[in-house]
Amino acid sequence: MNFLKFKSHLQDLRGFKKYAAAFGLGAALTLTTPPIGAFPLLFLIVPGFATLARSSPTRFKTFATGWAFGSGYFIFGLYWVSFAMLVDISEWAWALPFSLILGPIVLALFYGVIPLLARPFSKSGASYALAFAAAWSLVEYARGHVLTGFPWILPGYAWDWVLPLMQVAAFTGIYGLTLLTLCWAMLPLLNRYGRLQHLVILSLVCAVAAGALRLSLHPTEQSGDNNVRIVQANIPLANKMNKDDDWRNFEKHLDLSAAKTPNSGDITFVVWPETALQSDLAQFPETARLIATKLPPKAVGLLGAMRVIENNPRSYAFYNSVTVLDKKANVLGNYDKHHLVPFGEYIPFRDKLKLTPVSFAMDMIGDFGRGPGPRTMSAGDRPVFGAMICYEAIFPGEVADRKDRPAWLVNVTNDGWYGRTAGPHQHFAMTRMRAVEEGLPLARAANPGISAMIDPLGRVLAQQPLGTAGYVDSILPVPLPPTVYARFGDTIFFLLLALITGIAVAIKPEKP
Repeated sequence: MNFLKFKSHLQDLRGFKKYAAAFGLGAALTLTTPPIGAFPLLFLIVPGFATLARSSPTRFKTFATGWAFGSGYFIFGLYWVSFAMLVDISEWAWALPFSLILGPIVLALFYGVIPLLARPFSKSGASYALAFAAAWSLVEYARGHVLTGFPWILPGYAWDWVLPLMQVAAFTGIYGLTLLTLCWAMLPLLNRYGRLQHLVILSLVCAVAAGALRLSLHPTEQSGDNNVRIVQANIPLANKMNKDDDWRNFEKHLDLSAAKTPNSGDITFVVWPETALQSDLAQFPETARLIATKLPPKAVGLLGAMRVIENNPRSYAFYNSVTVLDKKANVLGNYDKHHLVPFGEYIPFRDKLKLTPVSFAMDMIGDFGRGPGPRTMSAGDRPVFGAMICYEAIFPGEVADRKDRPAWLVNVTNDGWYGRTAGPHQHFAMTRMRAVEEGLPLARAANPGISAMIDPLGRVLAQQPLGTAGYVDSILPVPLPPTVYARFGDTIFFLLLALITGIAVAIKPEKP
């Protein structure tokens, strides 16, 4: 479709048709996210959204246009969250409207702010396009930080299949990559502004070239003689939650860990997914000894486990943890998850929830203890690592100890709540981006997948597909020196944001 005709059609829409078009464009934007990754649609949908918002005559209608777009994006982009309710539909049927509709449309309020911020620039098409991209990226940053944050499916993740452009995140982080992505997507609105359009095209070409050069200059290299086995037992959530299946689930992990291959004797790390162990190894030494006997001869176990601390005879603190276990059955350390999932691992404002049946259901969910934050873990004389448990992998800049940089990252997760939906694919893409941002190799153990070894530039070296049982044996790659993002965090993003906003301010309004 010719974009000028598409733009003209969008500008003519009024009332319900306008909001329906915004909702439809938001829903279509989910096609740019994993597992589909149709990134060319960015160049239609992003300027289409800006066009609809710019033609809104009042502030309220401007906000409503953004909110409608965000509602389409989050309802269709986060549909997989509701699959968690289907595990026990008789217990959680009441929550489906909240997870499927109410949660996404509340989250979409962030998107209502985007066109409001850009509205003062609407006298010039070029100025508005850049201001809109800047406002969108700023709102995404806010979404990632307000009320513990939820930076899921940012537009920058559309490049999950374009490895050279993913390299931009090593300099700018995902928020900076999102800002640049939105600016590039605005190209159809810059067709009347030759110099500016050429500058935006040049920035895109340079980003691709620089990313390709970075990939060619840094081939994957093995770190010493270290090799990693990543276990994916593919245990259905119903079996995982059934206490009668605990031993069978445990045996699956043991058998995969002990599997003999020509190179199994060289394995130095074995990684199990989140909560693969339902017991605290410090309190169950017999279990620890059994696991130790199944580990390959040179291996240390990095095991997703539940940890329990007794505060007093009637009070216990539970932690979602990664436990380090050596071949002598010694627990070398524990990493406790610090960024907990609201309403999953803790209840915000629990004492203020008075609704029924909501309050009754919430009372049945216990709170997990919160760990101190990112920390570098020792594994004897082997390369030190930083751990991320499940949800923690979506937060850029919060996955490694800045004062004690690890040599690699480990992500353990249980995505079994979400079946074979888009959710596990999106989660994998975000985890992969953390490796690029930090310049660190990353091992990911997921139940029921996707498990993989990822090198410091985001190359997937070995992978166990979603919904399959098995293990991944891979070298442990050498880390890169700290990236620009690892050194300066989101500073580069804010500098880019200031630059693009400054250009938007400097562009003169169009003559009537």
